[in-house]
Amino acid sequence: MSKLRYIILLSLSVLCLVPTQAQRRYSASNRGEYGLAGKSGFSTKDVESKTDVLFGLHSSEYGGTHHMIGFSVEGAWSSLVSNMPAALVTPGGGSAGLHLLYEFQFNGLLVQTGVGVAFQRVYNNIADTSIYHPNILYSWNGSAPILCTVKHQFAERQDMSQQAYGQVPLYVGHYFFGARGIGYFLGGIHANYAFWGTTQQRLTGSTYGKYEKYVGIWQQMDNHGFRQDVPIERTGKQLQLKLDVMAHAELGYEYNTRQSSKSYRRRPSDRLDGRIRVAGFVDFGILNICPNTNGVFYEMPDETLFDFPTYQMDHVFATQDASKFWVRNLFAGIRVSFLFGFQPPERCILCDTWKH
Repeated sequence: MSKLRYIILLSLSVLCLVPTQAQRRYSASNRGEYGLAGKSGFSTKDVESKTDVLFGLHSSEYGGTHHMIGFSVEGAWSSLVSNMPAALVTPGGGSAGLHLLYEFQFNGLLVQTGVGVAFQRVYNNIADTSIYHPNILYSWNGSAPILCTVKHQFAERQDMSQQAYGQVPLYVGHYFFGARGIGYFLGGIHANYAFWGTTQQRLTGSTYGKYEKYVGIWQQMDNHGFRQDVPIERTGKQLQLKLDVMAHAELGYEYNTRQSSKSYRRRPSDRLDGRIRVAGFVDFGILNICPNTNGVFYEMPDETLFDFPTYQMDHVFATQDASKFWVRNLFAGIRVSFLFGFQPPERCILCDTWKH
């Protein structure tokens, strides 16, 4: 009977040792799977901190669905580009813009829209132009009229236009993860409508004469009406640019203001998701925005050929000459965006378990 008792006690001891060894092997196996075999205090929390952080940022913050609102400011070099030979792209000008944004994010996919305004001031250099008025009967100081040819030389002309635009964008993009942070790109189109503006032309004018009765070119003779490098300035109304659709490309870096160590289960302030972006962008017009107007490039009334204040001219892109060519808008600059969103609190299954 005593032998039977010893056998039963030995069997119970073996059965108690088997689960202990199995549990120990399971624990070691999981530590090796997550690369934590050399760490002590292995727990589910350790695994989350290992897998939830990507390049120092919470991967969960860039996964799932996010609704962001915010605004952007931008500054750029800009110019009106044309294939009109007389109008040069240089020197261009500057622009500034402000936009209100809404962005939908889904697992790194970005869809952005909104509304904004942009202000642009741009300059176009104009090639020097010579205009001839032949067979003019001209007299001075009561002399008999003499047949001559009057030459008008216009130089150093620079046409300025400034306009304010209303813009509605529709961009699509994606995040990409780098070794030092998170980049992103956006591409798409936006409507661009000019609703206000003014124009100005600055140049110098010179007049020369060649008489059939005399030899040589007559110039810098004020008593004959021949003057040189006379400053001329004209101001005009808005350049009636057509509605434009512009292609947009943007590439930049995003900084997330919520640190990976924060937890938004407790305080509402921790649930605020803030993003700051700095990017370079390029916008180029798809459509021809040259206005159809009856403006004149240069006009000198025959009866006042020597009277510079009577000369008429309009912005180069508001002339009949420009209507035969195309005009497009170009912007290249820096854009800074501020986006905000609220992350709903996570449900904590282990908290207040008696309520579940």
